[in-house]
Amino acid sequence: MYGLTPHHQQLLRAFITELFEELPRADQRRWAGAYLEGLLTTPGKKTLRRMADTLGASSTASQSLHQFVNASPWQWGPVRDRLAQWVGQRSTPDSLVLDMAYIRKRGNQSCGVHTRYIPGEGVGSCQLALAAMLAGRDHIAPVDWDLHLPGRWLEDPAARTRTRIPDALVPRSAGRQALDLVDAQDPRLTAALPVVGNFSCADGITSLVMGLTRRSREFVLAVPATMLVRTERGNAVPAGQMWGPSRPQYPDHSDRPHGWPTPPAMATAMVRLPLTHATGPECQLMTVRPSNGSRTPQLWLSNVHDRRRMYVLAGRLDDSARLIEVLADRFGLADFEGRSYPGWHHYTTLVSAAYAWSQVSHTYEPA
Repeated sequence: MYGLTPHHQQLLRAFITELFEELPRADQRRWAGAYLEGLLTTPGKKTLRRMADTLGASSTASQSLHQFVNASPWQWGPVRDRLAQWVGQRSTPDSLVLDMAYIRKRGNQSCGVHTRYIPGEGVGSCQLALAAMLAGRDHIAPVDWDLHLPGRWLEDPAARTRTRIPDALVPRSAGRQALDLVDAQDPRLTAALPVVGNFSCADGITSLVMGLTRRSREFVLAVPATMLVRTERGNAVPAGQMWGPSRPQYPDHSDRPHGWPTPPAMATAMVRLPLTHATGPECQLMTVRPSNGSRTPQLWLSNVHDRRRMYVLAGRLDDSARLIEVLADRFGLADFEGRSYPGWHHYTTLVSAAYAWSQVSHTYEPA
């Protein structure tokens, strides 16, 4: 994706004009374009100095890029809305995908950094982000983000002031953050799309399920094995123990549609959430167990009753996991050189724009 042809430079300038037209000052729009081009054309780590050198800019360019991302008071929400519209006009999304991004960090000064378990890596220091993506059969692109802020960041006035965390932000579970992110999307673009989410290591799933149900939204959510569900017999059991050690049976083996990719061992069951003062919505719990037993069975909770469609939508999380790796490896997701809350949101907006444009312009082809 490195090195843009004159034709691509012209296309990129038009994209930048469309995406950032609401930025109030000409210098903001100019540095937005420079930053985006830097993310697209700088090989390796996307540091400010390396991007400035790649752009062939002046010796003060890195400071101007830093100022634009970390201190310039532009609103990222309208830019992300325009990006979602731009992506939606050039693709056919069939789902709104939510996934967790664990962004490794050294030190503890960057906004939201905390020590936690990182899936596949163990305990480490990171920022935990929630990404919203528009996805379809052969495409996926990030269009919105939220940053998880543990209690110590919200309860420490000095930390809030130093990193410019808005006063209105309060502690929220991952489920509540996800629901807020769903609500933030343009309903004209996403209201009819099912919500597919990876919450296998998250909290607040019950509130998310109930919130999506109240909004009449379809959903397919990866959930932890410890999540309690109520069986048709009325027993409350952890989702991971629904089928015990026995081998699950394939659903609808006799009339499985031709071409439906079938996992090694799959089973579904109707369950409800074990609510105290209400009857939870009826959902389908699906498990996929690797044939060699090499990893923990996957679990999804859904109100999509068509099992083929549920399985296909669950596969969007494989796409989102690969996308997050690409954003980190090739688009600088983990390379943000700032510590503030607004700066982080500015940066992830630019990373998302760079990736979306690269896909449509074909300047980068996934491996």
